[in-house]
Amino acid sequence: MRQDSIYSTFTLKRNEMKINWKRLIWVLFVCLYSALFFFNCLKPFGNWILPYIYTMVLIIWLAYEYYKRNLFFQSGSIPDTLYFWLPRALFALFFYSAFVIGISTTIWWQKTQIGFYPVINTIGLLVLIASIYLRHRAFTSKPVDRNKVQSFYLSVILLTFSLALGYGSLFLIAYAVVIGLPLTYWNYQHELMTMAGFSDYLQKQGASSNQADLAKYWNKYTASKIKKPKQK
Repeated sequence: MRQDSIYSTFTLKRNEMKINWKRLIWVLFVCLYSALFFFNCLKPFGNWILPYIYTMVLIIWLAYEYYKRNLFFQSGSIPDTLYFWLPRALFALFFYSAFVIGISTTIWWQKTQIGFYPVINTIGLLVLIASIYLRHRAFTSKPVDRNKVQSFYLSVILLTFSLALGYGSLFLIAYAVVIGLPLTYWNYQHELMTMAGFSDYLQKQGASSNQADLAKYWNKYTASKIKKPKQK
């Protein structure tokens, strides 16, 4: 049984939902507030327009993913409960700290900027858009296989470097290489190992790779991996 072909029917149904008005109102509020806040925050400083545009594209994308209940930095190719919390938490810490550093570069740390405005910042914005496109394609393409996971984590790598270029920060380039890339690889390897473990589980169960109820096997596999508390 090929590992790349056994996940074709397992998809997280985050996108199959009606309009959530509370969520929608909240994300609209966050986007509008952020537009005003970062406009007032960045406008007094030089070369602020492209970092502002980059910031708003990033925030609107995050708001969209939040509304759709998608995982921000994992592909969703395995059940949420099987993700290892530590690399998830560390990458989230890296990403949001990189965002703060990027904003701070525009406001206070101009001496650490790459320069070549607006070329570098435009490239960063284009890289962000490419990252969003790859991510969307990874979420919507079927089957959900190893290639789609690779495409998703490529989008994460592009996202991390888009921060450095979008804000024109030399420090963020080093930060992405030293911290961002290893954390991305850690999350990627964890997903592949979990998928390989599920492949072995299916082989032991004698399940066919073209079955339409693989979600049932994922539920059983997940239950077997979660340790139940011992009763006293």
